[in-house]
Amino acid sequence: MNKLKLLVKGWTEIPHSYSIVNGYQLVHLYKNFKDELDIYVEEMPYYRQEWNNSKKKFFSDEYTNILSNLKKWKGEKIDLIYNITYPYNILKEHDGEKELKKCVYYTSEFGFLTPEYFTTPPELNITTNEKLASYLHNNKNLFFTGPSEWSVDGLRNFKIEHDRNKLIPNGVDLSVFYRKSQDIRNKVREFYGIKESDFLLMNIGAMTRNKGIIHILLTLHTLVNIEKKLHFKLLLKGTGDLYQSNLFLEHYFNEFIQNKAITMEDAKNLLENHIIFCDKTMSYDTINNLMNACDLYVSPYLAEGFNLTALESVTAGCNLLVPRTGSTKEMMEGIYKNNGDNFIYYVNSEVVQDDNLIKQNVISIEEIINLIKSKEVEMKNKWNQNRDDLNKKYENMREYIENNYSWNFISKELMKYFDEITNL
Repeated sequence: MNKLKLLVKGWTEIPHSYSIVNGYQLVHLYKNFKDELDIYVEEMPYYRQEWNNSKKKFFSDEYTNILSNLKKWKGEKIDLIYNITYPYNILKEHDGEKELKKCVYYTSEFGFLTPEYFTTPPELNITTNEKLASYLHNNKNLFFTGPSEWSVDGLRNFKIEHDRNKLIPNGVDLSVFYRKSQDIRNKVREFYGIKESDFLLMNIGAMTRNKGIIHILLTLHTLVNIEKKLHFKLLLKGTGDLYQSNLFLEHYFNEFIQNKAITMEDAKNLLENHIIFCDKTMSYDTINNLMNACDLYVSPYLAEGFNLTALESVTAGCNLLVPRTGSTKEMMEGIYKNNGDNFIYYVNSEVVQDDNLIKQNVISIEEIINLIKSKEVEMKNKWNQNRDDLNKKYENMREYIENNYSWNFISKELMKYFDEITNL
């Protein structure tokens, strides 16, 4: 049987979400299809030149070994290109005179896309959506995959055929994210100076506005400084190897002070006594330990392509706060209906779209605060005793996640799509 020869042009060596997705996809494509698939890889130039100084090991030794032993492409004949970089590379590529088929991974955080999101032929001067739509429509060897209905809708606006724009979710590694012992939870909290009586909120997403960081910080301010609930703490993990996340945090507090939303004294109190800030790349085992130590993973995102950390946190058994609408809607609804209702806490939201077609959630900070206060005891006490019924529901939820969102399952969906593309 002839193997499908796949060239993956992407990132695997930097702590960026596309690199993480690409790494997991490659590992599980190799594990499941090494007898059917010849995988070649090409590490592509990074979106920012300084990211070359940020190469890190963040996968397990097993996964790192698989990735490092994949064949580096040296011009071999291939059947299909899979591109997973930003901007989204939709340039035509050839093997001699033959134009190659290409599948492009993309996300659409604000539910729309414009030419600026793509790498296009400079000679065509594709500067309008109309020109981009014409280019996409006429290039039948271009195929796409996005990880959520929210993302896929961003490309559907260009009216390309459905069989060229497939929804394949991102996934989670259930061997990495899982419920650990009370002893691990206690050790992590002790390391960071968090009392068992403290209520630990957590978010490890990039600290950009669209991830809901403003809502998180103002929620903490209200709980701690206004309502004097001093047992609330917040753990943030920035992406200091790629972005200067600490400067984001500093900027937000300066903005709050200038707008008189927070006094300088209140900001200092939060920064010194209630916010724990980790700004370096961590192993996934360490991240899972942090998730086991928190009481609520809070993710009130305004706009998001998929929200990988929300899936990872609930898989680890965290209580999770997410909006009802947006990129996690379909995923969370499925998990919620399959015993995830014991772990997922919805905050009401609605999607608005402005005149520039930018879509995002509108979420009330007051509703976030009221939800946390009303469910605080329930969340805190959920795992205090060995509750067989909750353990069973957790395992049932994980089974659903494994069957629908594990990287093992996602790799099989991806391989089906590659076969469909090459057989068209």
